[in-house]
Amino acid sequence: MTDERCRIGLVLSAGGLRGAAHLGVVRRLAAEGVSVDVMVGVSAGAVIAGYYAAVGLTIDEMLADATVFKGRHLVAHSFAVRVPTWCRPLVNPFAGVIPSRLGQLEASRFDRLHHGVSAIGVVCHDLTHDCPRYLATGDDGGVRLYDAVATSAAVPDMFAAQPIRYRGEVSEFTDGGVSDALPVGFAEAAPLAATHIIASDCRSRGEGLEDTERLIYLRPSLEDTRTLKAPKESLLKAVEAGEATVTDDVLARIRAWERAPEAAGR
Repeated sequence: MTDERCRIGLVLSAGGLRGAAHLGVVRRLAAEGVSVDVMVGVSAGAVIAGYYAAVGLTIDEMLADATVFKGRHLVAHSFAVRVPTWCRPLVNPFAGVIPSRLGQLEASRFDRLHHGVSAIGVVCHDLTHDCPRYLATGDDGGVRLYDAVATSAAVPDMFAAQPIRYRGEVSEFTDGGVSDALPVGFAEAAPLAATHIIASDCRSRGEGLEDTERLIYLRPSLEDTRTLKAPKESLLKAVEAGEATVTDDVLARIRAWERAPEAAGR
C-alpha cells in the first residue's frame, strides 16, 4: 500500500442534447464538495468539460444557457460555419449563445484550468486514420483546446470534418462519439491517471458499465430528451435527471474513496 492520493476522474459521455444531464451531475458533485481532479469529455461531454474546467463558467451560468438553448440554434451555427466569413454576422444572431460562448472558448487552454480541476481530456475521431485521438493536459498533440472541443462536438452530417494538425500531421477530425463515446480508459491512463472514476453516460444507446470498487456508473433517465431535439423543459428535466443519479449511496462511496483511496480500491 502506498500513500497515493485519490485522484477522481469525471467522464462525460457523448449524447447530443441529452448531455444536459451532465450539468446536473456536476452541480450535485460541486454542491457536495466532491473534488474532481480530472474531467474527460467527448462530444456533448467535451462541451460541458471544456466550458466548466477550461473556460471556468459556473454551473449557474451553464444552466442559464440551457434554459435558452434550442436545437435550432445548433442548426443555425452549422450553417454559419459553412458560409463566407462576411456572412456570419448575419447568421450568428440566430445561433443563440453559441457564438459568444465560442469566443470565450478560443482563449482556453489545456494547462489553465478552473474549479479545482488539474487535468482535462477530450476525445476526437480521426477520419483520416479511422481512430480516436485522445487529447489531454500534458499530451495535447499540439492541438488547441478550442479545436479539440469544437471538433469533438462536430455532429456528423451537421458539421464538416475539420483539418487539424496533430503531432505534426494534418488529419480530418470529427465527433469523438464516433469512436469512443464513453472514454473511461482514457481517464485512467497517463497522463490523466485518474485512480477512481465517476462515469456519466447520456448516450441514447450502447452498453452500460458495471460498478466496481473504483468505478461509479451513472445513467440518467432521459426518455423525454432526444439527441438533437428537445424542448426547453426537457433540457431542464435532463439536468434534474443527472442530479438525481448522484444519490446518497453514490456520495457515500465517493467519501470512502476520499478517506481511504487505496483501501477502497483493493
